Amino acid sequence: MCQEIPKCEIQRLLSLILYKVVDPNRQIRDDALQMLETLSVREWAGDGIEGSGSYRAAVVGNLPDSYQQFQYKLSCKLAKDHPELSQLLCEEIMQRQLDAVDIIAQHQVLTCMAPWIENLNFWKLKDSGWSERLLKSLYYVTWRHGDQFPDEIEKLWSTIASKPRNISPVLDFLITKGIEDCDSNASAEISGAFATYFSVAKRVSLYLARICPQRTIDHLVYQLAQRMLEDSVEPVVPSASKGEANGNFVLEFSQGPAAAQISTVVDTQPHMSPLLVRGSLDGPLRNTSGSLSWRTAGVTGRSVSGPLSPMPPELNIVPVTAGRSGQLLPALVNMSGPLMGVRSSTGSLRSRHVSRDSGDYLIDTPNSGEDGLHPGVGMHGVSAKELQSALQGHQQHSLTHADIALILLAEIAYENDEDFREHLPLLFHVTFVSMDSSEDIVLEHCQNLLVNLLYSLAGRHLELYEVENNDGENKQQVVSLIKYVQSKRGSMMWENEDPTVVRSELPSAALLSALVQSMVDAIFFQGDLRETWGAEALKWAMECTARHLACRSHQIYRALRPSVTSDTCVLLLKCLHRCLGNPAPPVLGFIMEILLTLQVMVENMEPEKVILYPQLFWGCVAMMHTDFVHVYCQVLELCSRVIDRLSFEDQTTENVLLSSMPRDELDTGGDIGDFQRIESLASPSGNLPAFEGLQPLVLKGLMSTVSHGVSIEVLSRITVHSCDSIFGDGETRLLMHITGLLPWLCLQLSKDTVTVPALPLQQQWQKACSVANNIAHWCRAKSLDGLATVFVIYAHGEIKSIDTLLACVSPLMCNEWFPKHSALAFGHLLQLLEKGPVEYQRVILLTLKSLLQHTPMDASQSPRMYAIVSQLVESSLCFEALSVLEALLQSCSSLTGSHPPEPGSYDNGADEKLLAPQTSFKARSGPLQYAMGSGFGTGHMPAAQGGAESGIPSREVALQNTRLILGRVLDNCALVRKRDFRRLVPFVTNIGNP
Repeated sequence: MCQEIPKCEIQRLLSLILYKVVDPNRQIRDDALQMLETLSVREWAGDGIEGSGSYRAAVVGNLPDSYQQFQYKLSCKLAKDHPELSQLLCEEIMQRQLDAVDIIAQHQVLTCMAPWIENLNFWKLKDSGWSERLLKSLYYVTWRHGDQFPDEIEKLWSTIASKPRNISPVLDFLITKGIEDCDSNASAEISGAFATYFSVAKRVSLYLARICPQRTIDHLVYQLAQRMLEDSVEPVVPSASKGEANGNFVLEFSQGPAAAQISTVVDTQPHMSPLLVRGSLDGPLRNTSGSLSWRTAGVTGRSVSGPLSPMPPELNIVPVTAGRSGQLLPALVNMSGPLMGVRSSTGSLRSRHVSRDSGDYLIDTPNSGEDGLHPGVGMHGVSAKELQSALQGHQQHSLTHADIALILLAEIAYENDEDFREHLPLLFHVTFVSMDSSEDIVLEHCQNLLVNLLYSLAGRHLELYEVENNDGENKQQVVSLIKYVQSKRGSMMWENEDPTVVRSELPSAALLSALVQSMVDAIFFQGDLRETWGAEALKWAMECTARHLACRSHQIYRALRPSVTSDTCVLLLKCLHRCLGNPAPPVLGFIMEILLTLQVMVENMEPEKVILYPQLFWGCVAMMHTDFVHVYCQVLELCSRVIDRLSFEDQTTENVLLSSMPRDELDTGGDIGDFQRIESLASPSGNLPAFEGLQPLVLKGLMSTVSHGVSIEVLSRITVHSCDSIFGDGETRLLMHITGLLPWLCLQLSKDTVTVPALPLQQQWQKACSVANNIAHWCRAKSLDGLATVFVIYAHGEIKSIDTLLACVSPLMCNEWFPKHSALAFGHLLQLLEKGPVEYQRVILLTLKSLLQHTPMDASQSPRMYAIVSQLVESSLCFEALSVLEALLQSCSSLTGSHPPEPGSYDNGADEKLLAPQTSFKARSGPLQYAMGSGFGTGHMPAAQGGAESGIPSREVALQNTRLILGRVLDNCALVRKRDFRRLVPFVTNIGNP
């Protein structure tokens, strides 16, 4: 035997000895002890280990209880005396011995292995490779014997967890192992090693958390936080035509109304004018609520209302294809419990949405019957080939490190409470943004984690300590929420969908918001949860690498409504600035999310404190230069909230706004800001134009059916006689305000409006009376008593017809402002006739006729008016159009022999100026001038000439100007100079332009 020892590894001999000292045969036990003595003499005699001689005098009892206890003590002594053998012996036992012995011996071997496991330091063994080797063996042992010997297996992992530094290497191994098994699972079903993994990994993490909960939870939460930085691939969705993304046409001011549709119809019917074609397209799209809708050119069967459209009280959902979300929205309508009463906020809409995860749904609303979408019908439906291609991408599971961490945390949450408390904001946030995951297993564990956290942090405490009011409201709220989440097992909590520029408010966002609010109410004892979770949500919204998660983070932030800081406002404006660097359609959809968040921030501010955030006002001014109509609408919504909370009667407001107005480097002593430096590289001219007021930017919105309603709202809010330095030129501001609002005021007197429901009509009339009163006050302040009297009479309801109102207003307007400023007013009305809502065409024609009857018209200005009005001669407005042309002819004739116009009243570019609205900035250099009122004004230069000189299309110039002004706004903020913004909205640069 002595001759064989040198040829056999020591760990194998020790493993055999420990196994045989508990053999039922006494002789074999004695032989094992003799082998131990011989091994001790041959291998360890010279080590000088105290007590090594005791191996020679070992005595083993005859009863199993005795010699099994002896085995454990012997193992402890050997592990203490010879720790250098720990790795080798553990590997020998796990890889060879456990598979070669019977079930009784397996129990004994597992027991005697624990002292050797205690010697292992996986952190130190990491570089040598021993850590991974041993953990793989332990993983295998847990899988093979975990159900048979749960106590012994738990003891092994508990022994490992007794050294806190072992926690991180073990968890990292489990996560890496999960990713490997996931990648090797070729089937759509979870099977094989992948299925085995979850039973083992969750068991191990639970064992670790029982011994070292804080270290275990902290490390898994750290891995979970990496979700924010995970790379994401933007889904490729078939586009209907150039300029579209996700099936949504991006409407631009520079294109005119429904340009693609007009060109198509004109090509097939060349005898029809574009103005008539637009009327035939836009006319039927007035829904039953009275709000104006615009049919997108790129999507068959979708009608999108502006943001002020009323919300339908119910939705009818017809599943076209079976999806995992199942009865998501029907449950929303009929449910009782914590989410009762939640409504969709998408406005009047009938759409077909193809989720990345679920089937198609037809969403019917009461206002969409005239342009319904039928299954399988439409220019841009998804073909069977495209669907098959999309489905193939989901045949294989794809889990990330954060997904694995979430799965492991779900089990730990049931047994732990206080150790989770400091991580609640992050845990809740990751859970909520993952509730529409395409991976069933992630979705399931999100729900499990949420339920377990609710029970551990709230339910268990309410049961134990009776912390509730007399009615049991708190407990019932927690129970109701837990039951609601449990009822959704196996299905998505909401659809996986992203906002687009024309569909910014989603049904899923309403569900998400309701659940967030219910969660905050349920965790009532965590008083600062709303603030801490809000801070986490905002961080994700600004720094997340995945657009979908960033959108969900914005929605969660808006649901929480935490307190607002100046830094927060500046950071979101900076996000806007970065997004404008790549205005692809998906990025424009994200811009809508940012603007909605800013709106909620302003709503959440105390009114008297809004003046402390002047960058919000100037940010609105900058963004109102955009050429994207739907983005412009949201900016106006934000601007209206800011204006509502500012007191323009107070000189202090005007002074603060003027002092913070964006300026170029010439006004700041040559100190060039970061954003100014960036824009100077992309802009032909680095100079900022002179500010000419907010009013011209608001008037621009009247030129689109989509933005008209919200523009009227904002115009009504700035109907004040003060602050000309903020709102516009004091000489013409009142004129253009009356010109802008007069068609709308006339429309309130039209008999056609009786088809609108009584309550909205009454509200509209009350609003019109309020606006008329404000105009009257303004007129009195300007000593225009005649005009003031007319608008007071209107407000009192004594003017009953459009003709009466125009007959009273027109001569007074002409006497005060014409002919000096007639080009400005006529230019606006003609643009409104050409580009604005069809409903306004009649009242605009009547207004033009009335004004022409009281002012001479220069012959050089008449061709443009004739060209536009004559297009309506073949329409149902033939009589009104002919009346305008007749009045135009008489006006031009009356000019002959009359006094000459004032010098400078008409210049060489008068035709073009008729279509050039007021602008908010006067350009100092040619390249920044362009035709469609972006705010960088044409000055006294013809608009077309300015655009031609720059050589840049209107859309590009508008984008350039928006970035330029917004950059100056940010340069004025102290925060900009202290922080690096390159980490904000990182996904923007990865999204390709159409």
